[in-house]
Amino acid sequence: MPGAPSPEDPATPRPGIPRSHWSRRVSHASRTESRHVGVGVGGALVGLVVGLLALDGTAPLAGTGSIGQVAAVTVLGCSAVTAALTLSTLTRRSMPWFGGHRWWRRSIDVIGLSLVYGILGLFLTGALFGVFQQAFRGVALDHLAGTFWVALAGGAAAYITSAAATALTGRSLATLLAVFVTVGVLASALNAEDPYWWERYFSELGEGEDLSGLTFNLTLLLTGIALVTVAEFLAHDLDRWARSVEEPAWLITVVRSLLTAVGVLVALVAVISRPVSIFWHDIVAQSLVVVFGLTLLIVPVLLRRLPGALIAVTAVAFALLLTVTVLYLVVGYLNMTAFEMGAAAIVYGWLLLFIRTVSAAAEGAEETASGAAPAATVRGGDDTTATC
Repeated sequence: MPGAPSPEDPATPRPGIPRSHWSRRVSHASRTESRHVGVGVGGALVGLVVGLLALDGTAPLAGTGSIGQVAAVTVLGCSAVTAALTLSTLTRRSMPWFGGHRWWRRSIDVIGLSLVYGILGLFLTGALFGVFQQAFRGVALDHLAGTFWVALAGGAAAYITSAAATALTGRSLATLLAVFVTVGVLASALNAEDPYWWERYFSELGEGEDLSGLTFNLTLLLTGIALVTVAEFLAHDLDRWARSVEEPAWLITVVRSLLTAVGVLVALVAVISRPVSIFWHDIVAQSLVVVFGLTLLIVPVLLRRLPGALIAVTAVAFALLLTVTVLYLVVGYLNMTAFEMGAAAIVYGWLLLFIRTVSAAAEGAEETASGAAPAATVRGGDDTTATC
């Protein structure tokens, strides 16, 4: 009927849910969105001030002293600060387990993820303005127009980061991490002084003291810290699933310890670069390979009751790792850089699918539990009626 409320309308109460409860849910969603918009407005105001002060006359879209450079730095600050505030306040109420009960652990998680959001925004904003400069060659904007774009970049960064950090889950964090690693490594490669670095080995990107080396090592360091946080999210999801299928708690401890060790070793690879110590760098890198190999072997066995295609995905990952190893050591088809990049892609691909499988299993367990409770209530009501 015309004018009749649609069942999909968020303002329409659903059957079985009290109108007052549904109103509170709608109000909470509206308040959350209003909060994101307010944060975005604050980011735009910051960008406005930065643009007015940092830009001087007409400037190009990309390059040194450009609008894109000022916008990228603004996005870095807005995204990092927004993520830190969101993770320290809203996330603490919605995810009380995040960061554990120790303040230093929570501080590391918050700082690490905030820098991931900020630096990813820095990379993407710089690349976007670089593309615009290539699309509109020779264009330059005056002070007012340049300030507008800086303000727009700051507002968009604050709004997007606020929404993303508020809705942070294990799956979204794993996806964020994969994007961050890819963008960080590409940024390091594009800024490398030697364009033929790939002819030797992957770690050469981190050997220089230039912008390329700093970018590469910082990407690895933050990736390692973020992996430790991913292990925390994964342990929480595993706990939700394990309780529903009555799996022992020690399985969660083992999986969490393995992934935490992987994150720590990735961070140490960045801290102990080859210029610092070739011997210890190689030891840490080899230990990383061993620990991840153990993870591939142990996790599917321990979590064999986990729904999904985890065992099949792990088998494919093993086969691909064996293939790239043979192509590098036996056939000689791949050089060291191609072998390292192939192995890293396989590792992160498996890790991403593993995290998404665990998260989906945890959500499925909760849906099953929530669906069983009303059914039990109905049966109880029928029994009572029958008894009467």
